[in-house]
Amino acid sequence: MNKSEIYKHKVSKKINNNRYVYNGCDKHISFDNDIKRKVKLIINDKNFIYSKLVHIVIDNKIILKKIIGLYGNNIVTIDNEMIPLDNIDDIYI
Repeated sequence: MNKSEIYKHKVSKKINNNRYVYNGCDKHISFDNDIKRKVKLIINDKNFIYSKLVHIVIDNKIILKKIIGLYGNNIVTIDNEMIPLDNIDDIYI
C-alpha cells in the first residue's frame, strides 16, 4: 500500500455545490445551476398561463414534459406526475 491510498477520501454522494458557473471567454454570461430558481423563473414568466412545455434533463436523458407548478421540492406535470428537484440535472424551455 502506498501513501496515496492511505489518505484517499472516497466520495459516495452526488456533489452539487456549483450554483453559478463563470465562463472566462465571455465575461457577461453566467450559467445558473440552481434548479429551483430556474423552475420559479419559468413559472413566474408572464407567458406562463397554466402549463409550459420544458426540457428536463435527468441522468443525461432529455424528457419533454408540460409542467403546471411547483409543490414543495417537486415539479408537478400535467399528467399529475411529481418529479423531485433533486433528481433533475437541468431544466430549460
